[in-house]
This record gives sequence, C-alpha cells and structure tokens, in this order.
Amino acid sequence: MAETDNSHENNNKLLSQLTKGVFWSSDIDQLDYLRDKEYIIEQIIDAGLENDEIIMWKLYSYEDIKNIALNMENLHKEKVTYMSFVLKVKESEFKCYKKKQWYQK
Repeated sequence: MAETDNSHENNNKLLSQLTKGVFWSSDIDQLDYLRDKEYIIEQIIDAGLENDEIIMWKLYSYEDIKNIALNMENLHKEKVTYMSFVLKVKESEFKCYKKKQWYQK
C-alpha cells in the first residue's frame, strides 16, 4: 500500500525530534526518513539516546533496523551486545563482529 503524502510529512516531522548531536555531520532538517533511512538508523544505533531509539522504532520496521544493524561495519562491542539482545540475534551475525575489529589483541 502506498504511503500518503501526509504520513510521509508526519514521519519527516518526527526527525526534528531526534537529538541534533547524533547527526553532527548533516543538517537534520534536510534529512528524509525514506531517502536517508540507512544513515538515520546507523547514527541512532551508534550514538542515539533512548528517545532517538523510540523514534527509530516508530519510523522503521524491525526488518529494516535488523538488516541495517547486522550490516554495519563499525560498531562498538557494547552496541553489538545491546543490539543482539534487542533484535534477538547472535552477536556473531553482525558484520562488524565477523571483522573482529573490537576485540583483536
């Protein structure tokens, strides 16, 4: 089912409630929740606060969040542990886990 323009506009308004510092490298007012979905989800997973996560779950499906999280190349070990719990997947399923960047000696 196609999304209405009003719904798209309302979802973009939700973006204005996100923590500005999480999106330090971009103008949050220029983001579009569909066009910039991957960037938005990655930034929230990596540096978002609780309110940012709540908004993320309102905007995006479990599958979208899961697919993007699992394919992130750089994610701190603590975030991998947290997201594996939230998404109910094994830490070893994360791309960054497979790179073993965060626990190499």
